[in-house]
Amino acid sequence: MDNIDLSIIVPVFNVEGYLKRALDSILLQLSSITYEILLIDDGSSDKSGAICDEYQSHFPNVFVSHIENNGVAEARNLGISLSRGNYLYFMDPDDFLSDDFFEQICPNLNGKWNVLCFGYNEIKENNNTILSCRSHSYQHLGLLKKEEFRNDFIDLFKTDMMYNVWSRIYNKEFILKNNIKFPSRPIGEDTLFNFQVYQHLDNILFIDSTLYNYIAGRSGSALTEFNPRRIEIQLDELQALQKLLDQFQIEDDTLIQEIKTKIVVSAAFQISNLSLRVQEKIELLQSLVDNQAFESIFLGNRNQIIGSYKMLLRRKDISSYLRRLCIDLLASKKFRTVIFVEKLKMNPILRKIVFK
Repeated sequence: MDNIDLSIIVPVFNVEGYLKRALDSILLQLSSITYEILLIDDGSSDKSGAICDEYQSHFPNVFVSHIENNGVAEARNLGISLSRGNYLYFMDPDDFLSDDFFEQICPNLNGKWNVLCFGYNEIKENNNTILSCRSHSYQHLGLLKKEEFRNDFIDLFKTDMMYNVWSRIYNKEFILKNNIKFPSRPIGEDTLFNFQVYQHLDNILFIDSTLYNYIAGRSGSALTEFNPRRIEIQLDELQALQKLLDQFQIEDDTLIQEIKTKIVVSAAFQISNLSLRVQEKIELLQSLVDNQAFESIFLGNRNQIIGSYKMLLRRKDISSYLRRLCIDLLASKKFRTVIFVEKLKMNPILRKIVFK
């Protein structure tokens, strides 16, 4: 297949219950776009590899590579090296495309941008039955040149839509020219990939379309389970973000403080869901408070911290879990716990959630 418009790269690992839906959402698209699907089976131990082979046997534009388990970063980098399209799209195997995905992006495949960004739906489901759906879309629309993008970077980043790779399409020539690759790490590779992209960006296009369906909170997802290593990685990402802000000559500590607060809130929520004794939860939560990297958010100015997290304050699931945990903590009557709770009260975000 020559002159391919789009290479869709899908890293696959133990997603037998989701993979067919993802692939069908691509193959049932109606458009004149020429495309290939590169399925990189990253050592799956379930039927995912067999499903990949089945689709390859039925569709001439589906190509499968079976590799040893090296993580999503290596799988995507292999996909880049194997790709033949002018544009690159990275899709997760447990999500699915909106019906008009190709129809909406087709008029924009004109080579005039480094990155094309679009909106997405955040879906919660149970046994493939949708329970809730929240749409995320950009307020900044149209083509932004380098300086415009840098001037708007803080506002764009506060939307929480600038981390992922599945709500944007990348110009392959731009990626190869700047030698941009996914860093090999267990989690957070999307963020650092995009930081490289933003560092070299000449222009970026935002369109008013919601084209991707992201399944949030899937059991077993790296983003839904507490992992102390993840906090270390997120703090590394913050250092990389600070370097990017320095390069853009942006002096604004607000964004860093807000992200730190979000890390603490997310980690506390995940800890509250762990099947552990209360004392073990206390120790994990205490490690958050004692981490010097978070000292500023417990002592910080309220206006600096609140930022873009008003949405978190309206999430009843987080509130109920953390309030329940707080009762457990207070019931334990440990002196260290009292100190912890007092520190918790000092943070406006956590105070509103837990003591509301």
